[in-house]
Formats: sequence, C-alpha cells, structure tokens
Amino acid sequence: MSTSKLCHVLVVINGTTEDVERVIELRNFDKEAFMAQLDVPKQSDPEMLDRYVVGPDDVSFVKDYLTEPVTFDFSNLGYWIEAVTRD
Repeated sequence: MSTSKLCHVLVVINGTTEDVERVIELRNFDKEAFMAQLDVPKQSDPEMLDRYVVGPDDVSFVKDYLTEPVTFDFSNLGYWIEAVTRD
C-alpha cells in the first residue's frame, strides 16, 4: 500500500448483514495517538495499516477526528479504523 495516498477512515459495518454502512475519513490523523488509544503493536504494524476495532471506550477520542457526525450504536453496528488509499 502506497503511503503517499494513504489515509485512515472509520468504517461502519452493519452487525446483521456485515455490509459497509459508511466510510468516514479521519481528519488530522495522529498516528501515535491512535496507536496508543487502540493498543496498536508498534513493532508489527508501525504504519497502522491493519484494521482496528473501535469500542465504547474509544468514542470520545475518535469523535475529535471525524469529518462528519456519527451516532455510535454498538448494539447494531461495528466500527473499525482502517488504512485505505485515495483514488
């Protein structure tokens, strides 16, 4: 994955169908802060290219980086931080 077009997004997954409901780019992504918040293993994923689950304890942290509002519904939806490349 080319890091020049790399960005990180919040992916919202429907818990029943497993369809992607929304993809929201994270603004001013602070890799070090996200690595600390989501317990990302620095040695095995130094660029944070894998997918990391967002839980209820992460909501207030993640909300500061969202480019649009999200109402978190953990009983019906799953949330992940992922690295993607822009087209």
